[in-house]
Amino acid sequence: MDHEAGTSQVHVLDRLLLDENADPTNLPFSLLQDITNHFSVDHQIGSGGFAVVYKGVVGKCMVAVKKLSNTFAVPENKFHEEVRNLIKAKHKNIVRFLGYCADMQGKMEEYEGNLVMADQRNWLLCFEYVCNRSLDKHISDASCGLNWRERYQIIRGICEGLLLLHEKRIIHLDLKPANILLEAHMVSKICDFGLSRCLDKGQTRLITKSRCGTLGYMDPEYLRSGRTTFASDIYSLGTVILKILTGVKWYLEEETVVQSWMIRLEASVGDMQLEQVRVCYKIGIECMNLDSKKRPVAHHIIDRLDNMATADCSYETGTNSSLVELHPSLPSEQLGERLTTERLRKADAKEHSKILEDSSCGAQDTKQKANQHIANIFNSISTVFNKLNNLDIFNSKTRMCFNRNFMRHRLEQSATIMIFAKDELKPVLRSSNLIGKGPFDEVYKGVVDNAQVAVRKLYNGNAIMDDQFANEIIIWSQVNHKNIVRLIGCCLEMDTLILVYEFVPRGSLHDILYSNNKVSLSLDVRLTIAAESAQGLAYLHSQAFNQILHGRVKPASILLDDYFTPKISDFDLWGLIARDVDPVYLNR
Repeated sequence: MDHEAGTSQVHVLDRLLLDENADPTNLPFSLLQDITNHFSVDHQIGSGGFAVVYKGVVGKCMVAVKKLSNTFAVPENKFHEEVRNLIKAKHKNIVRFLGYCADMQGKMEEYEGNLVMADQRNWLLCFEYVCNRSLDKHISDASCGLNWRERYQIIRGICEGLLLLHEKRIIHLDLKPANILLEAHMVSKICDFGLSRCLDKGQTRLITKSRCGTLGYMDPEYLRSGRTTFASDIYSLGTVILKILTGVKWYLEEETVVQSWMIRLEASVGDMQLEQVRVCYKIGIECMNLDSKKRPVAHHIIDRLDNMATADCSYETGTNSSLVELHPSLPSEQLGERLTTERLRKADAKEHSKILEDSSCGAQDTKQKANQHIANIFNSISTVFNKLNNLDIFNSKTRMCFNRNFMRHRLEQSATIMIFAKDELKPVLRSSNLIGKGPFDEVYKGVVDNAQVAVRKLYNGNAIMDDQFANEIIIWSQVNHKNIVRLIGCCLEMDTLILVYEFVPRGSLHDILYSNNKVSLSLDVRLTIAAESAQGLAYLHSQAFNQILHGRVKPASILLDDYFTPKISDFDLWGLIARDVDPVYLNR
């Protein structure tokens, strides 16, 4: 563009940047092209499945320009809806929208030896530039990284931004750390409205055929039924809050989280910041309730955050009797007589304590009622196992019994995983049905509920039955892709854990290529297998839970159905069975 016209157009952005109340406007393609140096690689600051983001220079200021790629794959009405939603969403905790470009140009292209005029869509969005990148680049556990005040401020800011969206009747549908930007003073700003939907006045839900979003942050109810409501965003908010608190999205017990922050803050029980940690944790868990009607709404969450300053932070030290024999360094309570909860927590569980009696399977009282008193110390029995793992409180049979019950409780809350009775699977687990055997498992073929299934028996299943494992199973049961073997359910009633998968009839790619019964495959079929296997892997890497690393992609891990459609299997092996393997071995 010529200098005079270019200067005039740049002034449009100058005015927008100087006037925070200015409305977003239509921006010429030539202007956005000019400020990004023709969308040069040097100006690129981010990319995703549907767009590339460039840094635009406007005088001494900067903006972010999002250029949609493969625009013909995106319905035009979706782009229009994103622009409408962005125009409505003006708030300090939502990235500021400056303008848009919907330009159509004709471009000569060679097609079958002839030059033809092809339409070229240029769809672009322009935003304020946010300097501290996205939240996912800053997340860590409690031991390092952002301090608590920063994390609390970020959580509150996200809630404020989400409240504005819901007041404007906008459902974001892709709330996650990567879509939350941070300003210089760690002010959080929600961004990326590519999947957002706006409800009409009086409308309370939408039903969609496609399920778009990021697995692990998506509402299970939305995954199951396609129904989306404002509560879908609240579920995503819960996962984000827990990740801000802990650095991971796995379910952790409240006391585990609070203890981690107690160490970081060098605080004592009753400290205001610890109380904030506790309340934020509870909010996160409530947001992830599988019953969407029981999730809190955004303005109630903000009220709770604001009311924490006046919350009763009192702490009552409990007492226990006849519980443990403690190290002599503790005073006369060493035999457990009126031992305070606070003292017990300070005891060295590994070296200085021992339980006087074992208990039997279940929560039955022993002579000294050890189980009852330990349960009183912590908020839940599962926390007892996490906190006192080094105490010989329970024999292996007791621990297995409790773990199985805890795991059943967690899985029964999920609508995406089936729990089978042992009588349903016993006929399948016969030696005549064995179709595979490895170092970790055996696989059987059978029929359950008139459907062919593959039943996997884990050798060390009892050792890994816990809340984290239950959450991993729930997450994997939500993986829904034609090129990934589907996890249907599990059985917890046998001596070890049993997993039930869809059955893939043609077996592994390895057997088809290399066994005595190998099948001749045409080049087209081979290329299709390669391409679709890559699609399944790309789904795990970019859309699924926390960018899942498979770790064992090989022909034996790719199964083929009757139509030679590839399905990646063994995807849970490293995440579920060998999750304690030192990751350094994966890098060698």
